Amino acid sequence: MIKDKEVEMAAPRHEVAVKDTATRTRWKLGEMIGRSPAMERLFLQMRYLANHLRVALIEGEGGTGKLLTAKTLHALATGRASGFVPASASSFLRGNCNSALDEARGGTLYLTRVDAMTPEEQAKLLHLLEWHQHQITRNNAEHAPRQILVSCEHPLRGLVLQGQMRADLSYHLTSVRLQLPPLRDRREDIPLLVDYFLEQFSRRHGKPLRGLGPGVLQHLLAHSWPGNVRELETTLSSGALMCEGQWVRLIDLPLLSAPAQEEASPFAVSANGNGKASGEPADDAADPNLDRAILRHIRRVLASVGGNKLRAARLLGISRSTLYRLLDANGVGLPQ
Repeated sequence: MIKDKEVEMAAPRHEVAVKDTATRTRWKLGEMIGRSPAMERLFLQMRYLANHLRVALIEGEGGTGKLLTAKTLHALATGRASGFVPASASSFLRGNCNSALDEARGGTLYLTRVDAMTPEEQAKLLHLLEWHQHQITRNNAEHAPRQILVSCEHPLRGLVLQGQMRADLSYHLTSVRLQLPPLRDRREDIPLLVDYFLEQFSRRHGKPLRGLGPGVLQHLLAHSWPGNVRELETTLSSGALMCEGQWVRLIDLPLLSAPAQEEASPFAVSANGNGKASGEPADDAADPNLDRAILRHIRRVLASVGGNKLRAARLLGISRSTLYRLLDANGVGLPQ
């Protein structure tokens, strides 16, 4: 009894993520997890589009979960029994396409790094998309993949402007576009992800883990996460392996002992060409106050579009009414 009392008294000094299964289920889509506005919006798009998709683009930095997104769309649209065939676009287009297409028949063909294709490979992919559309139009869908999903790490429309991507191919690929936010823009999801990864690690390795030690969550929230969710998973797996008890301590996470250098994002909105608005601190990611960091981000986006709230809301991935509520609630004025 005394031992139980001691545990109860000690627990508040540690940080336990969300453990309520019903609550976590509400914030999941397949194996994807998120409660942030950006992820809720993404989940809504995926649920709505899944049964109607034929071709779709998944955009996002490395480590944001593009493969998991493609698998989730596949499961929502076709069920897990049908084929899911992943491959890099270049290797697929240079190899035996017929074999992969036959394996993906009625299921999903998922091609990665379409932003790294050569001009010749772009021409082949355009031909494949036209063939796929022809099969669907002539009701020959049983001879083709039900859907073709592609992914990239750099925005295709920007590559068109730079002359590195065919415009006609970009039009085909970007008609349905799903954008995955970097982890630094969805920090409120970190406690959920921590809980999920530690639970998975505990089950896989038979090591009982209860959560994070004192102060660890604050460091996780302040980290810039250039490697996104993949980096968080790797960091926690390493920490869980190193920890000697049931709580992952800061000493178990050497990668967080020194601040990581922020990597420039090809998807970031920039007011002055370097991702920072004039007069802003050098690294917002170091600010552990999430609300303050969000407000600074809103100000920067507003400044970048000259105070146009409609355009700002679109860039932020929220409705204009939500933006108004955020501005009113926090007394944020338009940039001068």
